[in-house]
Formats: sequence, structure tokens, C-alpha cells
Amino acid sequence: MQDPWTRFGTLEPDETYLVLASSIPARRYAATPAIFRGSRAVKRQLAQTPGVKGFSLLARPLRKRYASLSEWSGENALATFVASEPHRYLMERLGPQMAPTTFVRWTIRGGDGRPRWREALRRLEAAEQGEVTSTS
Repeated sequence: MQDPWTRFGTLEPDETYLVLASSIPARRYAATPAIFRGSRAVKRQLAQTPGVKGFSLLARPLRKRYASLSEWSGENALATFVASEPHRYLMERLGPQMAPTTFVRWTIRGGDGRPRWREALRRLEAAEQGEVTSTS
């Protein structure tokens, strides 16, 4: 299941934006209900977070794989979101139920359009295999 891309505001064609993709594997199927409840809370948080430009979530519960793709005005906006509730609480609460998370970051120009899942999954797979990926 893939959420559609949710856009906030407009992008400036010549501005650079930070993209973050995360791969969040669950250790057990039993974590699925808590992950889905948490994702709803995080979506509400994102809708009220300054600096977020867009996001999408991906859920593959039969594989115990979850992922996020988001676009930000910059590192400070992302850091503020991560340290705020409910995201911070969910990381603490769900942490023991999750296998190690993989994160990849890169930048795009506003004129390039939104980040794409195909690119995000390619970068995440490369990072999980220990390959170096480009940051831009």
C-alpha cells in the first residue's frame, strides 16, 4: 500500500530541498497494528509541521516492511519534526519492535518535481547493501 504524495505549499524551481527516505522493517507481524496507528499520528503531525514540503508512506505488511519518503525545506525543519511529538514518542515506543532503520538523504531542485518512490527504493536498497549513493 502506498499513500499518494501529499504536497504542502509550492516549491521554488531554483531552490534546493532535502529529501529523506527511510526503510523501517518490523521484527514481527504483531507490530503492524501499532505501526499503522503510529503512521496516522505522524501524518497528522506532518500536516502541521513547518518546513515539510511533501510526504508519502509505503506499507508492505506481509513483508514486515514500511518506508517513508519526505521532502523538506532543510535539515533544521526535519530535525525539529523528528524531535517533536508524537514522532519522538513513537520512535521510543516502537523501537524495540523494529529492526534497524535505514535512512538516505539527497537534495533535489524545486523544478525537478517531487521525489519518486522508484528512486527512493533504489537508494535505500543500495544503502542496505552497503553501497555508496549520490547525495544529489
